[in-house]
Amino acid sequence: MDLPQITIPVADDLKNDSRWNLCCSSVYKAEVIYITQIIFLFTILIFSIIQITLKTPNIEIYFSLISTIIGLIIPSPKMTKTE
Repeated sequence: MDLPQITIPVADDLKNDSRWNLCCSSVYKAEVIYITQIIFLFTILIFSIIQITLKTPNIEIYFSLISTIIGLIIPSPKMTKTE
């Protein structure tokens, strides 16, 4: 009975996975994900503000969307230990 071979990624393989080759350049995977998330959040933010200014019914939904986005963008406060 043959057991399947399991490959364990080494440090070099992990370094190569952190970069994506796009068109004619190479970018960090985290950078693309971060920029995509920010664009998506700002799109929802602008949409919510427009809906509030147009006075659509049930504007409470848009206020809660804005509050959620602001909560995601602004980091939570942290206690620092001073000695």
